[in-house]
Amino acid sequence: MASDPQPADPLASVRHRSPQLSVGAIDYGILRNLTGFSVKLAWILGHALVTRELGDGAITPHRFSILEMIGCNPGLQQIQLARALALSRPATTLMIDFWEQRGCVERRRLPGDRRSFGVFTTAAGEGELERLRPMMSRADEALTMELSADEVKELRRLLRKIHR
Repeated sequence: MASDPQPADPLASVRHRSPQLSVGAIDYGILRNLTGFSVKLAWILGHALVTRELGDGAITPHRFSILEMIGCNPGLQQIQLARALALSRPATTLMIDFWEQRGCVERRRLPGDRRSFGVFTTAAGEGELERLRPMMSRADEALTMELSADEVKELRRLLRKIHR
């Protein structure tokens, strides 16, 4: 009687991006015990999953994050977006430029202050968010697939506790 084939590892195509710390031949020194190092490895794997899911290497997690923030907070100024996402002003400007060139966002003068501009999604940007959100969710689910729902909740709680 033939046994059921093993299910394919949905992370197999991206696991090569993240080192396997269980490999005994390499001494990671204190890196193995540094939280930041583990977070970095998880981020690398998450980035690879996003790239695989979207099929568009130009849309990075950072770029999606800024589009999502603009879509949820129309009219935020660039400095507010930079602070909310812990980005430099130049990096924020480049990401807004990226989405502006794709027709997804636009800068508009804010009423009452001719010097200030807010950033808003366009109809194309709203459509892009509708297309991207489920894909980003699938990538995130793949990243945490080895965790129970309670573990995912706890992981997010702990990470928020660190970055607050």
